[in-house]
Amino acid sequence: MTKTVDPDRVELQHPDGSTSPLLIVRAARRDESRPAVLVLPGIAVGARYYLPFARALADAGVDVAITELRGQGESTHRIGRRGGPAGYHESAAEDIPLALDAMQRELGPRPVVLLGHSMGAQLGVYHLARHDPRVVGLIAVASQSPYHRGYPAEFGRKLRFGSIIMPLVGRLAGHVPGRFFGATGRVPADRVRDWAELAGTGVMQPARADLDYLDGLARVTVPALAVSIADDPLAPASAARNLLALLPAARTTVEVEPQPLGHNTWARRPDQIVARVLAWIDREAATPQGE
Repeated sequence: MTKTVDPDRVELQHPDGSTSPLLIVRAARRDESRPAVLVLPGIAVGARYYLPFARALADAGVDVAITELRGQGESTHRIGRRGGPAGYHESAAEDIPLALDAMQRELGPRPVVLLGHSMGAQLGVYHLARHDPRVVGLIAVASQSPYHRGYPAEFGRKLRFGSIIMPLVGRLAGHVPGRFFGATGRVPADRVRDWAELAGTGVMQPARADLDYLDGLARVTVPALAVSIADDPLAPASAARNLLALLPAARTTVEVEPQPLGHNTWARRPDQIVARVLAWIDREAATPQGE
């Protein structure tokens, strides 16, 4: 049975002046051979939604932290024309490192696996392009490249159309309504601009980048796993493969979970995904005893 104690909470201060929580669920008996896990939420999903998943991993001896994307959940980021930038570069270069720094302070220096859900895994992939030595792997759950050619024809046409229209909406309004993504609230226009380029072309150099991300992605060698969930039209296995194709030099694996756990709801009934995550970590990212 998973524990229901409240997570530790660390406030992260972002360069634009906004704050967001990092929720830490500590293992009661840490398995020192396994790295910690940093969860990167999907679009319009708050960090607290992943607590059942985090607690299940902690029960298996894995320390877990869950961060909040700018403009989601309890983030104080101001979405709109007067808000700071919040694209893929800001997540990859600023927000994920902030979360990793806090994990190192709270849990001690140790390797970390990024675990991204949906768009969160896309952000995690782009962080890999920065070759952060703390990160030893990436797991993408119910995630995808939004590239339109990775989907059945009708859905792909909708994505292609959305990749043209949504940046225009963002430019005019300063944000994109979450309903365009089947979600609630508002999505930062910068994030949608980067998403749209990826959806339209299959590759993307984020706005305001301080490095050549495409070159960085080509040189990533840490292993990566994508878990595609049955009957999930938002992240079919073909789209998951396109996400991992952004890492041509890495050892990558796609697994299909046959139970229809839902695009989001897998995090609330996490047993099957936890089992896959632990098995992959033990194969690809664990430190042998005695090292």
